Amino acid sequence: MRRLASLLAVSALVNALWAQEASSTLQFKFTEKQRELFDATVELNGNLPIPGAAGMAGTLKMMMTVFMEVDKVEDGGKATVKTGLEAFEAEFNGQPFPVGLDMARNVIPDSTATVAPNGKLSGLQGGGGLMGFQLPGFDPRNLATLLIPTELPDKPLTNGMSWNFVRVIGALQIPMTARYEGMEDYNGVKLHKITQTFEQTIESYQDAFYQPTTDKEAAARVTKGLMKGTMTMWYHPDNGLVQRMTMQASLNQTTEPIKKDGSEIKDFERETSEVKLTAALTRKEPKTANAQQSSQ
Repeated sequence: MRRLASLLAVSALVNALWAQEASSTLQFKFTEKQRELFDATVELNGNLPIPGAAGMAGTLKMMMTVFMEVDKVEDGGKATVKTGLEAFEAEFNGQPFPVGLDMARNVIPDSTATVAPNGKLSGLQGGGGLMGFQLPGFDPRNLATLLIPTELPDKPLTNGMSWNFVRVIGALQIPMTARYEGMEDYNGVKLHKITQTFEQTIESYQDAFYQPTTDKEAAARVTKGLMKGTMTMWYHPDNGLVQRMTMQASLNQTTEPIKKDGSEIKDFERETSEVKLTAALTRKEPKTANAQQSSQ
């Protein structure tokens, strides 16, 4: 009888420990003046959607360092963050592409966003940029969509659980399906692993300068197509910061002019883009005070 009681006690302890491991709480936690750096590589392969010159086939590889600065943190943990480029290099078909940091910032401008503790983004603002096309998975006009890619559910995470949320990417609202894959070790730290998938038809409008617009009456062009992809993120359990991310996505779209006189659209007026995107993101470990002093 005592042996049975002991076995039951051990079983209860194991079950309690397993439940504690299998159920986890994850939130995004920020502190004022916090500054983070992330190395990102984004590769576009195919018929690139260059405004006004779609059809240029090849591989465009962008190597970036992205910063995130916390301007303020409100009661309840909601934070206002600024994101932008710290460094930028590019290659086209394996050769250096002559785009410096200042020019890249015109395309991918500094921007601000409000981040809730569950990762919900609001108040996305930016300089508009010159990139008049969508990228599947994130919005280059506001890099908070890249650095905070997941909106978390309002309950503890358990292995295998799935949930849905909607992410605003440019002029689109993209339904996301997320799944919690449990904890995974990376460099000696157990990280929360989350996978996401998305698929969305595209119908967006641009003005005469290829900039997005919601005013259909004033629009000069319409873009229709399909974007889809998969993402895998590893989040730090203490602060929710993404430590690693990988993404594979595709974009197929056609842009054509809107002719208010009803005249026929010629084939040469259509711009078709078929692009495969791969991306990788890694958080850079902050320099310690001793390391900073020794480098001076």
